[in-house]
Amino acid sequence: MLDKVGVLLALAFVASAEDLSSISEIIDQAVFVSPSSFAVLGPNATFRTNAFNTSTFFNPTSTSPPFFQIFDPAFLSILGPNASVHEVSRNDTFAFAHEAPVYNPATDEIFFCSNGGGTLGLSDIDHNNVVNKISLKEVEKALAENNGNGSVVHVPYTTLDLPDSLQMTNGGTGPYNSSLIFTTQGRGSLPPSLVLVNPAEPYNATVLLDNFFGRQFNSLNDVKVHPTSGKLYFTDVRYGWLNPNTFRGEPLLPSHVYMLDPETRAVRVVADGFDKPNGIAFSPDGKTAYITDTGALGAQFGNNQTEPA
Repeated sequence: MLDKVGVLLALAFVASAEDLSSISEIIDQAVFVSPSSFAVLGPNATFRTNAFNTSTFFNPTSTSPPFFQIFDPAFLSILGPNASVHEVSRNDTFAFAHEAPVYNPATDEIFFCSNGGGTLGLSDIDHNNVVNKISLKEVEKALAENNGNGSVVHVPYTTLDLPDSLQMTNGGTGPYNSSLIFTTQGRGSLPPSLVLVNPAEPYNATVLLDNFFGRQFNSLNDVKVHPTSGKLYFTDVRYGWLNPNTFRGEPLLPSHVYMLDPETRAVRVVADGFDKPNGIAFSPDGKTAYITDTGALGAQFGNNQTEPA
């Protein structure tokens, strides 16, 4: 699992399964937790009081990470019988693997970006974050050579030399017409944007959108391509301003979910009422959008457990 500061890159290898009829087929790194086992903790139990305390995540079985915690057997049909978690790259001095994981089948690589604005992100109002990539071919080779001797291998990652049009990259998806799509949060007066990036050198980029009818977005967070229409749906939140190392000015727009038609470049609001809309994903048929609201994370103004999480 990604650790709390985002300096650890780990991959979960998932295989499909056509028939998982019993819990006995659970994989080695998975723990099934029946909801009935913790429905009543009792008057003398130690209850959780801080959802943000990374040492007290909900772990009723006290299993040592990394592991898959399963509350519903139906999840096994997604996880499959051979899933595993491995640490494959690490840098304790730099939060190099924080957001925007995108797999590119053409090169068998995963792209991801470093933390933007955090202490270990080495980025702020005066310094941009970076986009990295790692070869899954090298990962598979390292794991094979490790021959089951633990779940940790160290594969080097490569930092992309990207144009200045990408400032504080945060979300990503693809491939899209052989390119990757990234959302950027912007930095200082440089605007947040939706950007197409060539996954191969020279990593040339094309900005698709950088404003909403003349106003800059706040800090674009995540983006996905609708599976049937091909339109781009993305979230905008104010984390660049909320960040303790503030790298954006005060918000100019509400925190919305937007849709961009990549053919006409027309943009519109498609959902409002969120506190801090964050990640976005679609069901395979495109009929349902899933959007996380991390309203509880107040950054420089403190966390609030009564807000959406």
